[in-house]
Amino acid sequence: MEVSLSPLPAAEIAADLLVLPVREGHDPGLGLGGVLGQVRFTGRAGQDLLLPRRDGDAFRAAAVLLVGLGDADDEHAVRRAVGRVAPRLAEFPTVAIAFPHVQAVIEGVRLGGYRFDGYKSEPRGRALRELVILAGEDPRGVERAGIVADAVTFARDLVNTPAGDLVPMDLAERARAMAEACGLGVRVLDAGALREGGFGGILGVGAASVNPPCLIEVSHPGDGVSGTVGLAGKGITFDSGGLAIKGLGAMSTMKCDMAGGATMLAVVQAAARLGLPVGVTAVVPAAENMVSGSATRPGDVLTHRNGRTTEVTDTDSEGRLVLADALAYLAEGSPDVLIDAATLTYSVMHALGEDITGVIGSDRGLVGELIAAGSRAGEPMWELPLWEPYAARLESEVADAKNEGGSLADATIAALFLRPFTAGLPWAHLDFATTAYLDKATDLGPAGATGAMIRTLIGYLESRS
Repeated sequence: MEVSLSPLPAAEIAADLLVLPVREGHDPGLGLGGVLGQVRFTGRAGQDLLLPRRDGDAFRAAAVLLVGLGDADDEHAVRRAVGRVAPRLAEFPTVAIAFPHVQAVIEGVRLGGYRFDGYKSEPRGRALRELVILAGEDPRGVERAGIVADAVTFARDLVNTPAGDLVPMDLAERARAMAEACGLGVRVLDAGALREGGFGGILGVGAASVNPPCLIEVSHPGDGVSGTVGLAGKGITFDSGGLAIKGLGAMSTMKCDMAGGATMLAVVQAAARLGLPVGVTAVVPAAENMVSGSATRPGDVLTHRNGRTTEVTDTDSEGRLVLADALAYLAEGSPDVLIDAATLTYSVMHALGEDITGVIGSDRGLVGELIAAGSRAGEPMWELPLWEPYAARLESEVADAKNEGGSLADATIAALFLRPFTAGLPWAHLDFATTAYLDKATDLGPAGATGAMIRTLIGYLESRS
């Protein structure tokens, strides 16, 4: 799809479809106000009305789509409104949009119009070839929005891919191809290198699978003087629960358990394409948590990259085991901050639902900066406590810690487990067990992978620059 800007008034643009915003109770112009009362279109959020051109109409487009904005026309309202109607835009070869906020318009079209239908025998066609935004010059905004939408699409495609087609080394090859295309540094540690490097958490989780685990590292060097950010993303390409096997209902969507890894790969891709001066290194510990005679057993003890030991009391609390190794590895490079993202706990689902990502960290300044970036991106976050007294729940008789501390406050317990692997660096942990993958469509995309937190993290990196 080609994207361009045009200074032409909406009435003068020739297109297959003209999309106009309508504030609640306002006249959309172009002589269409009289039509609205006849069809009870008020402009409230969620309404839209398609009108074919008639003789005498004061516009040149073949049809007009009126889209209700409600009482707000900020960039978040625009992104959602455009995203909601984006699937309809795909039916028209040339679409002109007269909305404000160029970047929000492009993101709305791209994210709301996303499809993952390559596995269908007859994928639906896409007629849309040209998108014209009726706005002033903003070429940098057009470029940035395209890069951000590409990053979200990249991550969504990875997360939506069936687990049988994206085992750990497949994920590594997808990451390698992306890195080489963007001029990024890339390194993949296979199972042998993981054994030599002491990555006992990753090896323990992946022990039961015929598909060996690996660690993926992708780096954007930045300008060398603007600091560095270390990103770790959980990369469990399929989670059966291990010997603590999940039920069918819980297991059926577990291809999404590598959403944290996909997120961080997408963010470093965008950092490179945007030419951000801050250095960024993304590390993804990739493994399948399966069941076999070689599986890690409850009561086994694993030794992590930094020498810390963990008694495995729940094989379905595997994400923190692989993240521990990834964080310890990243910390060796002494980045200015560490950020990890994971579909980690059910407790964050119950606490925050499907719209809000949980954030917990050792540095309140960093947590605040991430929450602010989420607010700017329209991705709400909420800080959960790193409550020190709960650390006692992780005490083990045989190792430095257990990997679970009961079902209550598990999001906080998981963060407390991870903290010793951060080497005292400023650190924030994003638990997006619900927001990363939804079972229903939203204004910004179909059911499935959402690409949550990518726009937030890109915005955060830009703010550091």
